[in-house]
Amino acid sequence: MKKFLFVFFALCVVSLSALDYADKNNWVICENGASPESCFDVFYVYPTLVANAEVALMDCNDPQVRRKTLDFTRSQAGLWGKSARIFSPYVRQLEYARVLKAVGGNWESSEIRRGVDDTREAFRYYLEHYNHGRPFILFGHSQGAMDLYCLLKNEKEISAENGLVAAYLIGLPKVTHHKFDADFAGRSVKSADDAGTPGVVVVWNTQNAEAKESIFTAPDVLCINPLNWQTDETAAPASENRGAVLYDYRDNTTRQIPFFCGAKIDLSKGALIVDLPSQSTYDSNAMMGKGIFHGNDIWFFAGNLRENALLRLKFWNELKKK
Repeated sequence: MKKFLFVFFALCVVSLSALDYADKNNWVICENGASPESCFDVFYVYPTLVANAEVALMDCNDPQVRRKTLDFTRSQAGLWGKSARIFSPYVRQLEYARVLKAVGGNWESSEIRRGVDDTREAFRYYLEHYNHGRPFILFGHSQGAMDLYCLLKNEKEISAENGLVAAYLIGLPKVTHHKFDADFAGRSVKSADDAGTPGVVVVWNTQNAEAKESIFTAPDVLCINPLNWQTDETAAPASENRGAVLYDYRDNTTRQIPFFCGAKIDLSKGALIVDLPSQSTYDSNAMMGKGIFHGNDIWFFAGNLRENALLRLKFWNELKKK
């Protein structure tokens, strides 16, 4: 019976009709039309925002879901300021408990494929109707990063030569270097190992030294330190942190804190280790375990992320001139 229900659910997910991205109602943010300050585009996919045991996929027509998604997207995509146009489609993400289960297995073949398909359709529409040859960044966290990884893997024309400045896929779970190299064999897309190379994939997962096994990290997974842009265990002090932007889910406000934390990579865990205590206001102890800072992967390093995007854009522009 359980097997039948699973198959029935899978068929229902696949049979959902595609969203029409010609309809602006299917975009959380769609900043078509460039301002003088905007020098690149950001194609952004939000993380898991719905937890509902009764409903497998987020309902993009639910007013409360739309409000929450808009508020969060404005805050996280807003990290780029006026330097970027933001394009963020509604995608039908898997709800919280189900995506955690998917992360524990082969998530590329799991029920996240509805969100993956929506992401692909929205990106194709963006390229055809909105991009107009502008450089762009792929930006997502957690399930959003998973959607974008599948997009990048399967849409083989995406490259620095065709406009990709970088893919910031923060909180991407357990993609090893071996898997990445196999997925992108014969292509110019590489994993990031410095501060400036364009057309690369940037990944890290944040925890502290006390954290035990995490569903997001493992030895040999992609991980770079956003404070010094190195992939070895060189520690970076808090003085190199350009500023955290901390988000409050209760009132959708943010506050900036300079020199927030230091960080170093632990290669044996494949994790970015921050010098912050467990069971604080920042870790995900109740949901993911002591010392796991998954919900703050981006917020802790917002200033460095923004600065790095502009640096990679500079090198991308130099590459295009050659």
